[in-house]
Amino acid sequence: MRELLRSISIFFSNKKQAAIQLENDNLRQYGARDLADFDLTQPVRQLSKTEIRGLATGAILFFYGDNPIKILPRLKPDRLAERKDTTAQWWGIYDTQDALEILQWLREEGHRQKFQGQLKQNPLHWRNQFANNPFLKKREVEKVGAWDYARSVNVARWCYDYGYLTWEQAWPYIDAATRHALREYDSWESFTTGFVAGRMMWDLPNEQHGDIADIARYLLESRVSLWHDIPWQVYPVE
Repeated sequence: MRELLRSISIFFSNKKQAAIQLENDNLRQYGARDLADFDLTQPVRQLSKTEIRGLATGAILFFYGDNPIKILPRLKPDRLAERKDTTAQWWGIYDTQDALEILQWLREEGHRQKFQGQLKQNPLHWRNQFANNPFLKKREVEKVGAWDYARSVNVARWCYDYGYLTWEQAWPYIDAATRHALREYDSWESFTTGFVAGRMMWDLPNEQHGDIADIARYLLESRVSLWHDIPWQVYPVE
């Protein structure tokens, strides 16, 4: 019996290690842990280094939703329908016109001006709120525009995935958001701090703040993170 239990333990240990290795391989090759939602038998859009750097600006939510960043494959039909429904629910995006209106709003306004004003008017209140977040508690929050810039990248790429936008329509918004982020922040860490803080200001009681904090730390610290091999300031990338 003891030998049987030992064999079972080894089996599951090896299986777990194999799963971890697969995730790490996927992260290095594609920029996502799991590509189960995508049809890799179909043609994929290959990206330039500059395009990959632009998409990396939205890496936190891409990582959360297992969106590959180094290639743009097609979603499987059932997953496409599900993701389109989710985007319609959260963003009110059903077609090309909706997508362009939201992207223009994120580019010109978003939440950043309102949140920055709130941060300035009530610094002690927000400092206390941020102290409850495992990522922010030891970091100083100065700007929260990253919340808008990252989501501009996310929405543009999602709408390309759904067929609402061509890549030629989506890319200018990704490029503009990345350039704005580079002007306002000096590192992946300061950018991520602004994103996590902006998300908290957007929906303070949200139960997923801890998950986002874990992803933020992972992207900054892991050797297989997309950000590990992408310098903050090199843009466009030769």
